Amino acid sequence: MLKNYIKIAWRNLLKNKQQTIINLLGLTLGTVSCLTILLYVFAQFGYDQHHNEADTIYRVETIIERNGQENYESSTSSPPIAFALKEDFAEVEEATRVVLTDVFYSTLIRASESKDAYYEPRVYMADSTFFKVFDFEFIEGNKLTSLNEPNAVVLSSYLKHKLFGNQNAMGKTIVWGTGEDTLILTVKGVFDEKANKSHLNPNYVVSMSTPGMGTFVQTFESFATNNFVHSYVKLSANGNIAQFQAKMPGFIEDRAAKDLADAGMSSKALELKKVTDIHLRSNGRKNQLDKVSSITYLYFLLSLAFFIQLVACINFINLSTARASRRAREIGVRKVVGAGKNALMRQFLGESLLLSLFAILISIPIVILLLPLVNELTQVSLTYLNLYQWKLISVLLALGIGTGLAAGIYPAIILSSIKPVNALKGGTIMQSGNGTLRKALVVFQFVVSIGLVATVIIISQQFRFTQEKDLGYTKDNLIALRIGTDDASSKFESLKSAFLNIPGVIDVSSGNYAPSEIILADNGCYLPGGNSENRTVVNRNGVSDGYFRTMGIPFLEGRDFTEADTVDQIIVNEATLRAFNIKQENALSSSLMQGSGEDTFEMRIIGVVADYHFASLREEIEPLFLHKETTPNWLFLKTKTNNYSELLTQLEGQWKSTVSNVPFDYRFVDKEVERLYDEEKRLGLISVAFTVLAIFISCLGLFGLISYVTEQKKKEIGIRKVLGASVRSVVQLLTRDFVTLVLIAFLIASPIAYYFMSRWLEGFTYRIEIEWWVFLVSGGFALIITMLTVGMQSLKSAVANPVKSLRTE
Repeated sequence: MLKNYIKIAWRNLLKNKQQTIINLLGLTLGTVSCLTILLYVFAQFGYDQHHNEADTIYRVETIIERNGQENYESSTSSPPIAFALKEDFAEVEEATRVVLTDVFYSTLIRASESKDAYYEPRVYMADSTFFKVFDFEFIEGNKLTSLNEPNAVVLSSYLKHKLFGNQNAMGKTIVWGTGEDTLILTVKGVFDEKANKSHLNPNYVVSMSTPGMGTFVQTFESFATNNFVHSYVKLSANGNIAQFQAKMPGFIEDRAAKDLADAGMSSKALELKKVTDIHLRSNGRKNQLDKVSSITYLYFLLSLAFFIQLVACINFINLSTARASRRAREIGVRKVVGAGKNALMRQFLGESLLLSLFAILISIPIVILLLPLVNELTQVSLTYLNLYQWKLISVLLALGIGTGLAAGIYPAIILSSIKPVNALKGGTIMQSGNGTLRKALVVFQFVVSIGLVATVIIISQQFRFTQEKDLGYTKDNLIALRIGTDDASSKFESLKSAFLNIPGVIDVSSGNYAPSEIILADNGCYLPGGNSENRTVVNRNGVSDGYFRTMGIPFLEGRDFTEADTVDQIIVNEATLRAFNIKQENALSSSLMQGSGEDTFEMRIIGVVADYHFASLREEIEPLFLHKETTPNWLFLKTKTNNYSELLTQLEGQWKSTVSNVPFDYRFVDKEVERLYDEEKRLGLISVAFTVLAIFISCLGLFGLISYVTEQKKKEIGIRKVLGASVRSVVQLLTRDFVTLVLIAFLIASPIAYYFMSRWLEGFTYRIEIEWWVFLVSGGFALIITMLTVGMQSLKSAVANPVKSLRTE
């Protein structure tokens, strides 16, 4: 019986070729979309689940009230907090800390026997307990003792191969840093960074007991300031996280009250984030160790996949019910000879399941071919091996069966309910309500299409806004060159003179932070004569004279730095004046204070510059002061040339002749700024791709429906033409209903799209305003597509010879 069902289903699919092709193409495109998104979504889940007792590991995060109003939410905390929690609470089984050194200074690394040095990212300093809390698969060494000693280092397998090739790395030494800060580190272990997914994602880990930053972290005592350490605690098996979280306010009161008062902070709170939730549920936290994803973003992608698959199912339902009359006699005959309703339903469901499963088989090789494009778009590394996951295979099989059932259940019910007497007599076989349902389903398709078009336009507008908005400085043709070492820093003037002699270089200056780079340095400041305990947090950046000229940042008051200036003189932005209620005309006679008691330090304002965006447009411009810096981290070049390849070659040659053993590491500032909005860019491209798919699938359905309608009305069209009806009137007759459906969909889709996109834009401090014309364009686009799809088929029927249609009726 099953074999007979399959055989009949296959014959029916081949018999109705146009309907089969439309349904198969729609289901295949929908399945390709779903499978692609599922591959990406599955890759974003499962982070940090490999750690032993991962459910008991938590990151200690900090919320600080800054400047008396806004909350500063950070993934980090003060250095002493982690081990103080272990000391104060019995439920804390173990604690550890991580410092990402990349954001503080650029560190060169090389094998001791080699002269080739590299800038390697994701450099961690961690306590000896790091590998006791977190599980990493070690290739060499003992993970439990690898960080016990000072100057110990554990390498990723990638870095081990880069430094030592295929040699055993255990016991070998590497040179870390340059000049007076040079350290000799001994390799105590190598781990496989590809074995598991983790938000930590270290490249190499240095023992916290190593002199320098490690010593500072281990000896720092304030519970209020220097919130740059990633702190983790591992609770005992019987520890209750809710009860433990409830103890945090008391802990802050006992341990940090005095430090908070000394630092002028009004409040500070600690929150515990489960380590398995960090990658997907901490998107709003600042100072992440590595890029994190967003569960909301994944839900958006899954919603896209669902709606596209639903649009394909709607096509199937509409075409199957619309063309029911073609199978009426078959159904009538089968019922007369004894076929029951259940048997007929199994037959029709079998056809839809067969088509759905066939679509899955076709979609798998298509997705494999699209993987390079998907990887480029999403910035992940998916391979065909990602398809071989039992969870994904199970979901894919469920998707195929679910799609087949969802697409086929209603047509099966309708077709199996046809009365054999009506079918054999050629009477009315469909209920009037079916046409209403088909119209409702078509409206839904248009709602999805119009909503997606509006979404694409708004996302594109916001992304373009971030690219075109005046950031307050000139980012185009600006090159940032990493200085990285004390030796290179001491040769800044020589490099500046040499670079200025190269054609295409207009200006050269330097600073501690490059544009778009997170500024971690700040100070609690107050006005002279004010209360030192009531401070305002002000970001800090050290720059050379000429920095503002190079960057194109205009002065509103005062002057630039000179060679005679020291750290006593500062230049502030407008946000600083607003924070301290200083009028611009009084700025040059004002000062800011920092510290307290004997450590009080006065800084005199010598200039005011216009506000400029030194962070993402998601954040409001914060107070900032700039001081004179003699050992900067970055060198900035303002350029103008038509041949950047030649310019970079000359710059690299001059760099290598002036600075030894330091890589020529440069970046274009405009590209770095663009990377701040990678998520919006990806979201826009993905939305465009899926919008095109949704519209195309909808058009397939419209094409099938209008083909059915024109065939059904072939006699009516012939009679109308014989009686003198024009081609225009016939086209209007066939397209009028569809145009009405588009207008209804427009009225439904516009407020829905406005609501969700308004919520999305709330994540940006600086954002576009949603204009009314966006929805008009979206509806107009859907209308044009509909007219082209329906109109072409209508026109074909309208110009057909009426004699032929009447003769063959």
